[in-house]
Amino acid sequence: MTGTTTQTPTATPAARRLRAIGGPWLACVAAMLIGLLIDTRHTPAALLASECGAPGGLLDMAWRHAVLMPVTSAAMALAALAPWPAAPPLTERLLCAGLMAVGMILGARLGVAMALGLGAPIFAGLVLGMAAGMAAALLPLALLGRGRD
Repeated sequence: MTGTTTQTPTATPAARRLRAIGGPWLACVAAMLIGLLIDTRHTPAALLASECGAPGGLLDMAWRHAVLMPVTSAAMALAALAPWPAAPPLTERLLCAGLMAVGMILGARLGVAMALGLGAPIFAGLVLGMAAGMAAALLPLALLGRGRD
């Protein structure tokens, strides 16, 4: 037997940061899905998708999300703000929640528009768009955290 050892490659700081952000994103997507299950009991899914995908400014769209999907919006925000093990400071979690809310709102509109263009169910477009929008919104946090690693 030779005296060689196998070394496992260590993750780069950027990769560690993306993994750290991935956990809260998954938690927020899970919270969003649970919230959607509850919200669609009160408002039909097609109405949610059509209203949240309707044109308007960011404040108009945010208002529609808050009114039509209160449980979804609150669940996502709480999941983003939760003090997870090894969670970043509260200020970073607040920034995360804000960015993901904007990503969720803009992603919903884009997802509905894409679903309409593809002839796919608009509620599926809403859900996929919100999840993708929240993921895209977290990329600036990953880049901001590079200086701390």
